[in-house]
Amino acid sequence: MVAEHNAASDPLIGRKLDGRYEVLERLGSGGAGVVYRGRQVQLERFVAIKVLHEEMAASAEWRRRFEREARALSVLAHPHVVPVTDSGIDGGIPFLVMELLEGKTLADLIKEGPLPLWRALNIARQTLRGLAFAHSKGIVHRDLKSANVFLQALPDEDDHVRLLDFGMVKFLEASSSRTATDLTRAGAVLGTPAYISPEQVKGAPADARTDVYAAGVLLFELLAGRRPFVADSAEGYIGAHLTQPIPSLAKVRPRVVRAALFQSVVARAMSKNPAGRFSDAAAMLAAVEDVVAKLPAAALTRGRAEARKRARRARGASPRGTRYWRHAILLATLAVGVAGAEAYLRYGRARSPDTTALRPPAPARTAAPSPAPPPKPALPVQAPVAAAPPPQPGPSNPPSAAEQTPVAAPAAPVPPPSAPSLPPPPSPEAQPPSPPPAAEAKAPAEAKTPAEAKGPVEAKAPVGDKQKPEEAETQPRTEARAAPASAGSPRDPWLEPTPRALRPIQDRISRGVRMSQRALVPAYEFAHQNPGDPRPWLLLGHAYAQLDWFSDSLDRYQKAYSVDSTCRGDPQMLADLLKAAAHPVAGRNAARAIRDIYGAEAIPALEKDLERREGDREVTARLTRLRDSLSR
Repeated sequence: MVAEHNAASDPLIGRKLDGRYEVLERLGSGGAGVVYRGRQVQLERFVAIKVLHEEMAASAEWRRRFEREARALSVLAHPHVVPVTDSGIDGGIPFLVMELLEGKTLADLIKEGPLPLWRALNIARQTLRGLAFAHSKGIVHRDLKSANVFLQALPDEDDHVRLLDFGMVKFLEASSSRTATDLTRAGAVLGTPAYISPEQVKGAPADARTDVYAAGVLLFELLAGRRPFVADSAEGYIGAHLTQPIPSLAKVRPRVVRAALFQSVVARAMSKNPAGRFSDAAAMLAAVEDVVAKLPAAALTRGRAEARKRARRARGASPRGTRYWRHAILLATLAVGVAGAEAYLRYGRARSPDTTALRPPAPARTAAPSPAPPPKPALPVQAPVAAAPPPQPGPSNPPSAAEQTPVAAPAAPVPPPSAPSLPPPPSPEAQPPSPPPAAEAKAPAEAKTPAEAKGPVEAKAPVGDKQKPEEAETQPRTEARAAPASAGSPRDPWLEPTPRALRPIQDRISRGVRMSQRALVPAYEFAHQNPGDPRPWLLLGHAYAQLDWFSDSLDRYQKAYSVDSTCRGDPQMLADLLKAAAHPVAGRNAARAIRDIYGAEAIPALEKDLERREGDREVTARLTRLRDSLSR
C-alpha cells in the first residue's frame, strides 16, 4: 500500500532515468532537489539520485545552477566529500548520481546529547579538511550545516565525515566575477537561517569566508552540544547573526577543556565582518590544530579507548551481555575453587586420624614441637626439592625414604608416618628448604661440597641467578627503546610478495593513476582482515599523497608505522611526508611525524628536498626548522 501510494504521488518512482537508473524510493528533499534511492541497471548496484524540484526544472537559471553543481562536484574527489559518479537530463529533468551512504547526519547525532571532546574535534577537523579541499578548487558550499555533515562508519574509523549537498556552490572567479554574479540572483538569501552568515542575509556576494562563518557555528555546536544562537523563527536567527555577541563556551558547557582557546577560534570564525575571519577553511583548520596540540593527552587518549569499545560493539557483542558472561564465568570459577578446597579439606581430615595415631608414641612428646613445623609450611613442592640434599650425607635409608614419599603424594598427612625416624635429620635439613627456591635448585649442582654448613653459604648463589633474570628483563627494555635504530631498522616491506588483494592498487599507484575512494576499499578491507600488515596503510598513504590529501595521507602512514616500525623503509613514505611537511596546513603534523618516525635518518633526504625547493622562501624556512630540530 505504501509503495502504491508513493508511486501514485511521485511519478518518478519506478521510472528509469536515461534508461540506466531505476528510481526505487524517495529518501528526502533539500532546497534544490529531491534525493531518491535508485539502482544502476547495468551494474546492479544501489545509488543515490538527486533531481530538481519540478517547479524549478522549468527555470533556465536553476537548470544552469544544477549543471554547475554537477561540474563542481566532479572536481571534488576527496574522502570527506560525497562524489558525483554520473549526471544527465531525462525528459527535461536533470539528475545527479552519487554514492549511497549508510549512517546518520551530524544533526541526528547531536540530538542524542553533547559529544565528548575527542569525538567533537575528530568530526570538526574532518569537516574542515573536506571544506578546505573545496576552497582550494575554488568552490564554496554556501549551505554548510549539521544536516549536511554525514557520518559514515568505515573499517578504520567510526565517524567518517562526508559533506553533502554542494547544490549552492559558487565558483571563486576573480577574473570572471560577472558570470558568477549573473548566476546568483542579487538579493537572494541562500542558506539555512541557523547557520547563515551576515553577508548572506544582506544579499552580498559569498566567498570562502561565508563557509568559515558556518564552520564556526558548527564548531560551537560540536563543543557545546547546542547552537550559539537559539530562536523559534527564521527572523530570530537572522537577527541574532546580525546583532548578538557569541555566547561563552565556558558558560554554556563548563567542562570543555581549554574553552578559552576554542572560544578565540569560534570568535574569529564568526566575526560579523568577513574581513575579520579566517581567509578560508585551511586557515581555520590550522588554528584548530594549534589548539589541539596544546590539549592534555588524556583528552584524546580516552577517545581512542572508547572508539575501540564502539568498534567491538559494532562487531557483535552488546556490553550488557559481555558483563553477564564475565560475571557468570567468574562465579563458576569461584564455585569450582571452593568445591576443590572443600574436597581437599575433607580428604585431609579423613587422613588426619591415622597420623595422630602414629604420633602418640614416645617421640611425639619430645618431637611435638619439631614435627609441627614440617606440616606448617605445607609446601609439597618445596619438600621434594629439599629432598635432593639428603642423599649427599647418605648415612641411612630412612631419610631418603621419608623424603621420597612427599614426591609421590604431596598431601600434608604423608610425612608423619616416617616422623619417628625423622626427628634427628629434619631439624638441620628443614632450614635449607626455607631459603628461596633458587637456592634449592642451586644446591644439587654444588652437592659435592662435604660440609652441610655450605648450604646457607650457597644461598649467595641465587643472588647470581637473580642477576641473570634481571639482565634478561633489562635487555628487552633496551631493545624496545632502540627499536627504530636496531631491532626496528628500516626495511622495504615490498621486498616480500605483494598480497593478491593489493596488487591492482599497487600497480595503479605505481603508474600514477589517481585512485578514487571506492577503488581503495579493498585496501581497507585487507587492513581490517590483516591487522599486522602495514602495506595496505602504506598504499593508502601513497594514494592520498598523489591526490594532495596530505592530512589523510599522514594519518595512514602513522597507522602503518604503528603496525610495524620497520615499514619506514618504504621507498615512498619519507618523500610523501616531506611533501606534506612543506604544506602550510599539514606541515606541522607532518614535521612531528617525521621526528617521531625517522629522527636523524630523514636529514639526507631533507637536505636534497631543501636544494630542490631553494627558490621558495616559505617552504625552505619550514623545512629548515625541521632540519634544525632533527639535528639537535
